[in-house]
Amino acid sequence: MFNHPGYDLKFVIKIPCKDITSHKFTLVYKFYSPLTKYIYILNADYHAEDVFAIKFYVKQHSKSDYKYSKITNKKDLPNILITCAKVVPILMAEFPTASFGFAASRSLDDRANKVEGLPNNQRFQAYSYLACKKFGTQTFAHFDYPAISSYLLLNKNSGDVEKKEKAIVDMFRANYHTMLDI
Repeated sequence: MFNHPGYDLKFVIKIPCKDITSHKFTLVYKFYSPLTKYIYILNADYHAEDVFAIKFYVKQHSKSDYKYSKITNKKDLPNILITCAKVVPILMAEFPTASFGFAASRSLDDRANKVEGLPNNQRFQAYSYLACKKFGTQTFAHFDYPAISSYLLLNKNSGDVEKKEKAIVDMFRANYHTMLDI
């Protein structure tokens, strides 16, 4: 499923975060899919505990409260996910001990007027599969949280894996209400 080349990522801007959460800054990238004819925005939100939350959406949905949940049904998911995975080695060049997390948003299909449930959703299943196949276990310890459709690639170079996983989960739990379900 993921034997696709993906697309070129282009760095756009670094945006500092000025709220009181553990979110420090966001690195914004963009890429274009010739198949979907959409520009995608990838946000790499850097948090305390040396962890990035990776998020992406279609640029035309940028003003929507549901931008991370909307589906396009354009059949280019493998290339889009491979492109998002390309940010990991880019970020590791500057942050060699960084870990990476993602929370799979529930799909919102405007045409079918359906909203997917949160636990073990379709996006989570695709992201988890990609993480296992693309990153393996040499550099990262893998943690999945199906109840909230979230995944963590914990960098083994960041110290005690169990202690670091707990610190990251506690940090996210304090900042994101859905993490309370872990």
